[in-house]
Amino acid sequence: MSKLDQRIQLVASNEFSQLVDEWRRTQSDLPSRSEAIRRLVDMGLKYEQEHPMHLVTAVIRPHKYEEVREELLKLGVQGITVTQVQGFGRQRGQTEIYRGAEYQTNEVPKIRLEIAVTSEILQRVIDTIQATAKTGKIGDGKIFVHALERAVRIRTNEDNASALD
Repeated sequence: MSKLDQRIQLVASNEFSQLVDEWRRTQSDLPSRSEAIRRLVDMGLKYEQEHPMHLVTAVIRPHKYEEVREELLKLGVQGITVTQVQGFGRQRGQTEIYRGAEYQTNEVPKIRLEIAVTSEILQRVIDTIQATAKTGKIGDGKIFVHALERAVRIRTNEDNASALD
């Protein structure tokens, strides 16, 4: 280990300190709080290096798809996989009217978007989907982010970030 020669002042909430302390107690050598923060930051930086790509899965209302698609293209997103799906969340279905008769559906139609992105634009993609797909009502959808281990372009064998361009 190299000599530590920089001091960094950190202002943190009580909740943050408690989380760090809980993590410290799981370590066999019970590091100091500052050493625990150093280790956690190092782990986070290594994770970012090892997982530079992410798969964003968004489930949105069907009528919002075109608007979301256009905004993502403006960001530079190169590809989107779109699937029509059905499901339910808090609303547990909806009431429909067909030929004058009212009936209850258990699943609601949604659009599922899958977008592979690099870490550089990940937060902008999330923010764009959230801002564009939001109506403020129950059923607006969800966004899931997964670390993407590897991506390969079938035609050229390019992999990882170059396969996403």
